Amino acid sequence: MFERYLTALQYIGNQPVNINDRKEFRSLIVWLEDQKIRHYSIEDRENLKRVDALDNWEAAYEKYKHDVGLPPELETRQEQLTWLLLHAVRLEYSDNVDTYRPLNGAKKIEEDKKSVVPEVKSTNPFDSLDFTNAQFEEGARRLADRLGISYHPDHLVSLRAAGKVIHDCLNKETLKETPITGQPLAIGEGTGRKQLNGNSQKKGEEDLEKAAHILRLLQIQNMRTIQTTINETIVSVQNITADPKTDTALGKVGV
Repeated sequence: MFERYLTALQYIGNQPVNINDRKEFRSLIVWLEDQKIRHYSIEDRENLKRVDALDNWEAAYEKYKHDVGLPPELETRQEQLTWLLLHAVRLEYSDNVDTYRPLNGAKKIEEDKKSVVPEVKSTNPFDSLDFTNAQFEEGARRLADRLGISYHPDHLVSLRAAGKVIHDCLNKETLKETPITGQPLAIGEGTGRKQLNGNSQKKGEEDLEKAAHILRLLQIQNMRTIQTTINETIVSVQNITADPKTDTALGKVGV
């Protein structure tokens, strides 16, 4: 998922990057700081470059995240690396604005010359939205929070996730379903993984029986839903076929 950012930054290392590999993740962080971000002076990067030092590197990385301004709510490696890559891309562009801007302008002019389709002004208000606007970004994050979607550094990813949640869980058909009510059935802490004997073994068997009972109830609910759908389908077919029109002149039954 990081290939686009790494390609834009002219990264020549292995791709795709395995962030679960400790040394590969650390080496990429060092490369970003050394080649693109350059927040520290060369001397201050020494602790960060010691990727084989376990505790020392983690301490240096924690300090680096604070110094570079990485948001503290980003806890996973994926979230942190995404933020650092986007930060590096912004710095790369700001350092070479005069280099990148003419290329973008020339590309736009070339595309305009090749285009023979007349310009059509859209009446859709969403087409005029600025998706990079700070207010739009904040609104997308608030919507994601309201829907219980976990934080993502890219607000457009959060917005797409919110759209899927609304489409799948908040559509008209879903809202018509009767919400499940009642008290949850508590299951004890005992499981069959521990060596049980006497009362403990009996308690573990009771917990397993409760879990099996819950699964049976869920299966019954699914079967009822399927049966309801089947009944509705049968009724719909019967409404079409039960009362055919008869045309005696043609000697045919049905339409």
